[in-house]
Amino acid sequence: MPKLIITADDCGLSPGINSAALELHQNGYLNAASVMTNFPAHQHALEIFRECPELDLGAHLTLTDGLPVSRSGPHHSHLLQDDRSFRSKFSLYLRALFFSKDTVHWIRNELDAQLRRFIDAGLRPRHLTSHHHFHSLPLLRKIVHELAEQYRVDWVRGHDFRASISPHTFLPHRQHPSPDEDFFMPDYITAIQAWMSRPVQDFAERVAALSGTIEIVVHPGPADDPDFPPGVEHGPAQRHRETVFLIAAVEALRRRGITPA
Repeated sequence: MPKLIITADDCGLSPGINSAALELHQNGYLNAASVMTNFPAHQHALEIFRECPELDLGAHLTLTDGLPVSRSGPHHSHLLQDDRSFRSKFSLYLRALFFSKDTVHWIRNELDAQLRRFIDAGLRPRHLTSHHHFHSLPLLRKIVHELAEQYRVDWVRGHDFRASISPHTFLPHRQHPSPDEDFFMPDYITAIQAWMSRPVQDFAERVAALSGTIEIVVHPGPADDPDFPPGVEHGPAQRHRETVFLIAAVEALRRRGITPA
């Protein structure tokens, strides 16, 4: 029987997203929340989640949306636009092939600054994930894993796309962590977003057929989110549909005797 980690991604983007994640947790539909600390609503997220000791609270590190936390230093035009906001995920994946040592140093300092916001709030990040899965890139994954060791997190999202469960993958490979790492990585990962065009029962059957630890990723949101930040993809309507799908999926899994860990 699989062990489920159900993670709300993109917390910190808006108070509405934070509140939607909190409600899902309180009703037993998710057990982890990953917070982007480079958006103003991260303060709201950390404040409301600190009252939930059973919620696995971690950092959703980002290099592709919003503004960097570290406001000083070189502009790094291959990472930042003229207004110092991050470039798109497509730009990051392309330009990562040409990062200089100075750029890598800046990235590490930026991601460390994002994590420091947990510490400054009196909290310890229990896990690390990356926005748009940028730690699938070996160079950036090395930084994320180093920070995971430094902050002594419990787990890090798996990076191997072969461990991803989607309607089109029938023989996923388990994520294989390095024996030298003190944190663990879930065996498999699946995103609600990938299943939205399929029946809930298809999703539940695929998850129920696996063994090991499965991270289920959801982008929650309310039906109406007037504070949703401009320029961020996957808008409020899509996020609300994911929320509805997740609730139905968890109920389907419960009928099979499978509940969030």
